[in-house]
Order: sequence, then structure tokens, then C-alpha cells
Amino acid sequence: MKSLTTASAITFRCLVLMATLIPSVGHPQAQPSPFGIEWFLDCPQPALERLDPEVIERTQCGIVTAPLDHAAPERGSISFDITRVGAKQPLSRQGALFANPGGPGLDAGGAFAVHLATVWKHYARQPDWGDTYRELADTYDVVEVTPRGLGSLPGSRLECQSERKIVPQGDISEDRSEANLAAVRHNARLIAQACASHPLTPYITTEQTARDLEFVRKQLGELRFNYLGNAYGTWLGAWYGGLFPAHVGRMVLDSNLNWTSTFEHASFIVASEKEKIFDRFVATPAALYPGLYQLGDSPVAVRRVFMELLPSVRTALRSNNRYYSDPAGLMGAHVLSRWLREAPDSDDLTLEARARAYLFSPDAEIEQRAKAMFSLLLQRVREPLQANVPKPGPLRMSAADSVKTAILCNDSVYSSEEQWQQKESESLAKHPVAGSALEARQCTTWPRKTAAPLPHKALAQLDSLLMVQAEFDDHAPSTGAAWAFERTFPASRVQLKDAYVHGVSFSGVSACVNRWVGDYLMHGTKPPRSTVCTDATLQ
Repeated sequence: MKSLTTASAITFRCLVLMATLIPSVGHPQAQPSPFGIEWFLDCPQPALERLDPEVIERTQCGIVTAPLDHAAPERGSISFDITRVGAKQPLSRQGALFANPGGPGLDAGGAFAVHLATVWKHYARQPDWGDTYRELADTYDVVEVTPRGLGSLPGSRLECQSERKIVPQGDISEDRSEANLAAVRHNARLIAQACASHPLTPYITTEQTARDLEFVRKQLGELRFNYLGNAYGTWLGAWYGGLFPAHVGRMVLDSNLNWTSTFEHASFIVASEKEKIFDRFVATPAALYPGLYQLGDSPVAVRRVFMELLPSVRTALRSNNRYYSDPAGLMGAHVLSRWLREAPDSDDLTLEARARAYLFSPDAEIEQRAKAMFSLLLQRVREPLQANVPKPGPLRMSAADSVKTAILCNDSVYSSEEQWQQKESESLAKHPVAGSALEARQCTTWPRKTAAPLPHKALAQLDSLLMVQAEFDDHAPSTGAAWAFERTFPASRVQLKDAYVHGVSFSGVSACVNRWVGDYLMHGTKPPRSTVCTDATLQ
């Protein structure tokens, strides 16, 4: 796999695709199918910090051209990217593992497939369970299919745009004024209207994406669909399993959404999960060691520190799960809030100098983390980010945000604007630390009010499903995963106890999970229905 710049790679892809469309001169013959896969000789290298040359050498990329609407192929085509890391021993090859890193709207650019193949090589060196991963690397391809709407060819990307303007809005957890809520409603309606009117949008659904995977499976000649999906990838995998249960081989769904419900429900349970994480990983340890953290000697006192922060600092702390789930984040926020109250006009250099001289904790490691958190939070206070809201001005959404909106709004039915706003207020009152963490407000004004339900009843009959879940996960709460698990009776589940991590498999946090997942993917050995691993090592 030789390196090309992204621009030259895309140009090359366009030339290849154009060449396939030039009509031949000569005797009449049957027209070739407009659908299929074009593989390239050269590919851009994936965006990873460390690339294994041997894995890169086995990596191919290409363009898939599939029906725009699988139910009506005559409506045209859509293209998207594909990456395949070949098995190390092609003559002993047993199949392929399809992999999806999550999203929706996430384009890993083939990096997830390369990452998995690299991790397998690393795990193969483990003395106790490395043989399983050596076999996986030797005998299985890893295939990553870029979701539709994110393709690299012109015309294949969904990008929502409008000359109407996004207006500034404040953080919805801290500013519940009517003026701010009106700005929020305006922005949500504008996003919904711009995305819903795009001609690609009706075909950007999880069902169509699952049918893309089936199309690729057939094109590759794979007898079985083996799969690893993280987060939204579990929703996609569940869709595939419900649509094509006879073709499912071994399926691992990691960090599960509740595919038996809706995206709206998935959004509503996040706030309670954030509260649990704050209590477990911030309030409890800080109260146990008040001399080290200096935040109070009870969980109630620690929570009070959070609630008494300046609103802008509280918003900054909520803006990243790494900030609010670490006592050091609250330590930095506490000091920053106090200093900004004392001297609101302090410049950043003065505040940074004070923080360098300030003793946050007698423990050297905690001290270092708190100082780093102070700097990060100060930057976020000065440059506040509004999650899921484009910049003020004419609407220009990225393909990632556009596809995310299309999937969220096309896949599920939502409450009305008024009901959503009421639920936001109730969530904020009940979960003040988490705030109003609801996503997809724009879907409340989506013009299409119907959505095909995920066929989870067919999925529930499969005995080839392994679910993996951390006990704490504020992207995919374990409560939602538990509801899906209880409705999928033949499935097995491995839960990593007392762990806060999103994407457990192959993340290096549990040898126990690695063993179960590896044995299942390679040999089909499922753990007991409900299995607990207790060796979490957070990194």
C-alpha cells in the first residue's frame, strides 16, 4: 500500500470510475452492471499515529457503487469507500470480519480496519491467549465500509447547506431564558429543513446502510457476515442481523445502544448515566481522600462544589467527558471559578501563572492532572463550544454532521418541539450535574414523521450474537444495553465491571474481554449468557 495524498487518490478514483462508464465501440453486447467494487493500486494512508508497515502492505482500498435505493435500483446509484486488510496467510483464509467504529456520521477512513489488524498482531504475542489472535490475523480479512453519505467521490457526500443563518445560542443547560430557547429552536428548525431537503437524505438510513453491507458481502463472495460494531455500529449490526439473519456468522456488538427502542430514548438516558459516573469517579473518591483532592469530605459536599461553579466554568467542565469524570477536572474548575469571581477581568497569562504557582494537591500525580485540567478549562471558557450546533452564519454542515442528523432523524420518530423542551427541563432538574445532554433536537421538526422500526424480533432469534459492555459508559449507557440484552434471549453478554470505557474490545483494558471476544470470533466459543469480567485497567 503506497501513500498518496488524499486529493490525488480521489482524482485517481474518479478516473477509474469514469473509465468504467465509457461505452465500448464495436459489436452490441450486454451492458455491464453499474454496481460493484473498484479496487485501487494505491491508497492514502489511514490517520493513525503508528502504522505497521506489514499491515499496510496487506491493505487495499476501493470504491463501492451500490443502488441508491436497494428497493428500487433503477433510481440510481451511490458510492462509498471500502478498505480491506487481507489475511496474513491468504491460502489458509477462512473469511472476513466486517467492522464499524461507530457514529453515526463517523468516517474512520479505513483506520479502524487497520487498527484492528494491528492489534491482533500485538495480541498474538501474549503468552496465554496469543494463539487465538495469531489465527485471526492469519486467516481473516478485516473489512471497513464507509457509511453512505460519506464517500470521497463528488456527489456521494451529504452536506447540508442553507443561506439562512444560524444564530448565536448559549449553553442550553445554563441559559433557559426564552430568548435563548428561541435561538435554539430557530437553529434546530434550520438544520432540519436544510438536511431534509437534500436529495440524498431520504436514502441515508441505517436500513439502507445495512443493505449496503449485504451488497458488499455478496460482491466479496463471503458466505457469512462476521461483524464487530461499536456504539452506533451495534445499531447498524442489529439492523443487519434483523434483515439477514440467515447470513449472520459471528457478531460482536460492543458498547450497545438499545436497538429495541429509539434514538430519542437513547438520548434521554444519557444524563442519568453521567450522574452515576460523576458520583462513582469524582464524588466518591474525592470524599474518601479530602486531603488529596480538597473538594470536601462527603459526596454531597463534592457535588456542591460542582453546583457552585460559575455557569461558564460548569459548561466547560461538562463539555468533555474526560473533564467531568476526573476529580482533577473539578479541582481545576473550582480554582478557576473562584479566581474569575474574584477578578473577572484577569487575563489568561495572569491566570496561567497563578495556576503554575498554586498547590492543588500534595500528591504529585493529582497535582499535575489538576494543573493540566485548569489550562484546558480556561481555554474552553474563553472559546466555548456548542455541541451539535454549527457556527453562526450561513449554514454549512460537514458531511459527518449531516449524515449524523439524517440517520438520527430518519431512523426514529421523535416527540414534538414542546415535549422535547419539557423533557429537557425535567432532565436538567433531575440531573443537574449532567445538565441537558439531549441530542437530536432538530429531529422534532423533521418533515417525515414515520420511520421503519428495527426488526429486532428476527435478531432475537439469533444464537450467534455476543454483546460486550462496560459497567459505565455515557455514550452508550449500560441500562439501555441491558434492555436490549433482555429482549435478545439467545445472545451472550460480557460485562466489564467497574469500568468506565466506550469501546471495550481491543482497547487494552481487559484481558478477560480479549479472551472471550477472540475465542468467539476465531472458534465460535460463546461465554455463558451473562458473564462478568473484573480485571478492568483504565488507561
